[in-house]
Amino acid sequence: MKRLSLLFLFLSSLLLYSCGSSIDVQNYQDPVFSEYNIKKIAVLPIRNTYININDANKINRYFMTQIARKSSKYEILGPEDAIDIISKDSLVEPYYNYLVTYHTTGIPNRDIIKKVGKSLQVDAIVQGMIFNVKKDDEGVWSDKRSETACDIRYSIVASKDGKLLWESSVEAKDKSSVLSITNNPPALMDLIMEAMDEILTTVPLK
Repeated sequence: MKRLSLLFLFLSSLLLYSCGSSIDVQNYQDPVFSEYNIKKIAVLPIRNTYININDANKINRYFMTQIARKSSKYEILGPEDAIDIISKDSLVEPYYNYLVTYHTTGIPNRDIIKKVGKSLQVDAIVQGMIFNVKKDDEGVWSDKRSETACDIRYSIVASKDGKLLWESSVEAKDKSSVLSITNNPPALMDLIMEAMDEILTTVPLK
C-alpha cells in the first residue's frame, strides 16, 4: 500500500507544471510627450499572425479598458471603427505597408501617419504588434522544458507630425516544468496577457 501511494505521488508530480515566466521590458518616451496635449486617440487592431480573431479582440479591448481606467479624459476610438473610417478613405493598404516598413526598419512613415490621423480625426494613434512567437513542444517524457515565447511592441505616434512619442517592447518567455508527462508548452495567451500588464504600466497616458 505504501509503495502504491509513493507511485501515485510520483506520477502526480509529473503531471504538474512549474511555470517560470520571464518578462523583459524596454521603454522609450519622447521628452516632449506632454506637450502634444493628447485628448483623442485611436487604437488600431493589434497586428499578428499567431492568434485568432477572438483573442486579438480580447487584447484590443483589454488595452482600451486599461487606458480608460488610467484616466477618463481621453476619447478612445476603437479598432473596428478606426478601420471602417480609414477604409472609406482608401488608407487601409497604405497603413498596412507602413506597419511592415516600421517593423523592419523601426522608422515610421510620417506622411502616412498624418493622413491616417487626419482621416480618424485623432491626436495620436496606438498600434500593437505580436511577433517572434515560439512554441517548443519537447514531446512526451522529454527531459527538456517546453517553452512559449513572444515579442510584443506597442507604440503611440502623434497624428499631426507622425512623431514617435512612446514605445514599449517586451520579450516574454515561459517554460514548463521538466517533470511533465505531456510537456506541452505554456499557453500563449496567458503569456501575452502577462506581458500586456507590464506594457500598460509604462503607458504615459494619465
